[in-house]
Amino acid sequence: MPDEVAGPNDHAADRPAVVARVQVADVELEVVRLDAFHAANESRAMSFVTNFGEWTLPASVADALAAAIGRLEWIHDTGELVLLGGVPRLGEGSADVPSVDAASAELPGFLGGTSVVGRSSVPGAVRIYFPEEQLPSDTRVMVLGVLRHGPRVHEVLWGWHLHHRDPDGWQWLTERLHELHDLAAEDDRIA
Repeated sequence: MPDEVAGPNDHAADRPAVVARVQVADVELEVVRLDAFHAANESRAMSFVTNFGEWTLPASVADALAAAIGRLEWIHDTGELVLLGGVPRLGEGSADVPSVDAASAELPGFLGGTSVVGRSSVPGAVRIYFPEEQLPSDTRVMVLGVLRHGPRVHEVLWGWHLHHRDPDGWQWLTERLHELHDLAAEDDRIA
């Protein structure tokens, strides 16, 4: 990923290894593994995300992401608009409750997943289980752009709900990203 996308936990040696590249709007975007993407900047895994739906991918993008369907999400803390290779499935998550006397513990969500508040009044409880969306660790992810403010994300993706399941959905998305590339505000850019 470009240096501009780097977060507070990123270091050159920690940058995820690129597993593929995709050309979008005259920009070559890097595809990396989701586990390495999270490891490079821990705030990505802890951030709230907005899900913009599942997209049918053209063959070249599907090959790069190793998935026929992608899921578009915006990571609030980093401003990254990302395309996940695949769709999360419901599974079971668990977390240690830090204090056995705690009435509740906030459990972090992750990209492609959900945040959960667990409650336990059972003395001595040390682990809580909850339903959670999960992706395999070898899932691939591509940063499409960086948009620092939620209203700008919604402006760029205005009308997505009309296109994201259509055969022309990817073309519509790349046209919107091309507009972002051409008219980017100082804080916003295609990755």
